[in-house]
Amino acid sequence: MADAQCWHVFHICPRFFRHFTSCLSGMSNVATSELQHRQMPSKPVAATGVSMVDEATTFFDWASNQGVSFWEVVARNFTAHGRFGPVPITNNVKLLQQEERLDLLLSPTQFGLLSGLVLFLFLRHKIARWKEEHSHLKIASKDDLRRTVYTFLTFLEFLVISPLLLTILLTFQMYRIVIQTILQHRHGKHFKGLLDGADVVWAIEDQNSRGMINIMANVEEPFTDWTSVDGSISAVILLTLRKRISSRLMRNYQPYPKMFWKRNVALGYYFWSDQSELTVEDYIRYMDTIPLADGQRFIEENQLRSLLSKINNRHLPAEHTSSWEVLVGKQPLFDEERRVLKYPILFRVHHSLGDGVALMRLLLEAIVDKEVPSRWKHLSKLKVMNINYILKQQKAANHHRLAVGETLLQRMWKSLPSVKDLTAQRDKFARILWTIYTAPAFFHDVSRRQADNNCIHASEMANEKVVSWIQEDHNSGTHWVEIIKRTKQLIPGTRFSDVFLTALSSSLDTYFASRTSKPPKNLTVVLPARIEKETPHLRLHNRFSVALQTLPITPGIQMNDANRHYALTKRIIAVKSYSDVLRSSSDYLINYWIMSKMTCLFPEAILRKILKSAHSTLAISNLPGPQQLPRIQGKELKNLSFFIPNLGTTAVGITLLTYGGKLQLGILADRAVIRTEDEAHSILKGTVEEIGRMGQLLEEA
Repeated sequence: MADAQCWHVFHICPRFFRHFTSCLSGMSNVATSELQHRQMPSKPVAATGVSMVDEATTFFDWASNQGVSFWEVVARNFTAHGRFGPVPITNNVKLLQQEERLDLLLSPTQFGLLSGLVLFLFLRHKIARWKEEHSHLKIASKDDLRRTVYTFLTFLEFLVISPLLLTILLTFQMYRIVIQTILQHRHGKHFKGLLDGADVVWAIEDQNSRGMINIMANVEEPFTDWTSVDGSISAVILLTLRKRISSRLMRNYQPYPKMFWKRNVALGYYFWSDQSELTVEDYIRYMDTIPLADGQRFIEENQLRSLLSKINNRHLPAEHTSSWEVLVGKQPLFDEERRVLKYPILFRVHHSLGDGVALMRLLLEAIVDKEVPSRWKHLSKLKVMNINYILKQQKAANHHRLAVGETLLQRMWKSLPSVKDLTAQRDKFARILWTIYTAPAFFHDVSRRQADNNCIHASEMANEKVVSWIQEDHNSGTHWVEIIKRTKQLIPGTRFSDVFLTALSSSLDTYFASRTSKPPKNLTVVLPARIEKETPHLRLHNRFSVALQTLPITPGIQMNDANRHYALTKRIIAVKSYSDVLRSSSDYLINYWIMSKMTCLFPEAILRKILKSAHSTLAISNLPGPQQLPRIQGKELKNLSFFIPNLGTTAVGITLLTYGGKLQLGILADRAVIRTEDEAHSILKGTVEEIGRMGQLLEEA
């Protein structure tokens, strides 16, 4: 990094470089002259086979012949006095012992010049780092002023047409209320309400791309011999899941009734009803069987990828009106190195049931083993409720009983908001005002944004998907999560996702190079983000938003490049700059307001046109998973990964999940843009290889 910065100084200041080299040359000539004038005659040196042409005439000639650099001599001048010769010179004499002083090589003027140069480079480096860390304090540039004026003018335009927009929204709001009244009268007590705004976004789906989240995990069993492999473990898992779902979720008291509602559409609006006749056997079934060759006792991973590619976009039970199902594999994968069998389990959940965080919590709280305190075991309803929520409610009740004896004045004083609460409310109100002010400019930017043009950007999707994954095994010696965390610490303010996107960028560059002669310079990615914090008690809802970010496509780390550290830093900063712009904008809040408040107002036909977007190429979802591995019937759920659905013309979805401290990657793509599972797998493989090269650079630093 320092070498690159020094070269940058000489590159932009050629006049300074020429002056510097001439000074060094002059310094060497002066040093040589002083040495020659201070010599005392000595006896001729015996012939050594070296001609007079090869004898040193200047200090630099001697240093070149002896393999000693000027900087080494300067360092020795201050650290270790002593002989460094004898030095052959043209007069064939040697220095006397008392005259061997290297400090004669530099005069005070020359030493001051050298010290000034070092100080200049040091201060320049520190100033550059300070500017980078305090970039938010810089004076507004012309682009910033132009953006400010643009935002103000678009807001004025919004004020002019706001009466018309409010009239349209109020009209559709009244129309929605009328439809809700009609449906409630038609279905009676079975009507459970219209879908919320964010739920409707995923209910608007195409036959070629349905809105399901697929979550895959493995249950391992030690392998002894093939005679003992009879599929009993898969039967145990199937029966265990059915029993737990029935006892925890399908009793008279249902903690999450939304799981068992039907998703219907009538009069242009989606609504929930509880007229489902499905049983637990309909929800939890065996996975499809893969045909095996003669003598084959287990399935290969590529066979499982092909099967999941077919299952991924398949209808859910009850003609796709239900919201989830669980498929248990009867045929295991075989890990020959560790001598274990892996039985796959696939959880398929419709995105209208909830977002990724809610669905992951549902999986971990409702299906896996629980450690129940003995003093609570007599409560049967504990199996279907969140323990933390119960304890919190009981604590609140105890606090209420203690507060009964308080005076009215004390209760009024405690009911007043604190300074912290007032500050939070003020910040929230200011954020809402700023979002409203910048929303018109956001809509203008989206309308003017050009669609991506590359080989994995789809105009229309097929009804076939490809699925692949790379799972960092918990028994492996790799540390991908740790490498990403250490790499992001190299640049202040860098996020985990910035480093991952940098690694993905290099993998996409390699993939594009294999498909086309001219890879794109950048592409647009969709980045989901959760807006609201998760409550102690699980609620099945969608509380997420999305935003568009530009991802530069650049080659990866070249290990034979002398400036590879600087090149990696430059690439991360390029990704981080786009991420900083997105995080400082109101895009997430504006999209969240649209998805949660506006989308539910419009009928299906209008909503399809509103939600249709052709800008982005791929979607990337990052979920932090549990650090401890959950268990089913005492067996750990390993290699947990998930796959997000395609939406609109975004035909590629990449997911990363940190699970038990290990990184789990998944990809789901439409065959219209990525033809085979191997092609999809190559994108993930290139990403983890780039992460591995980042780890090598960390070891070199």
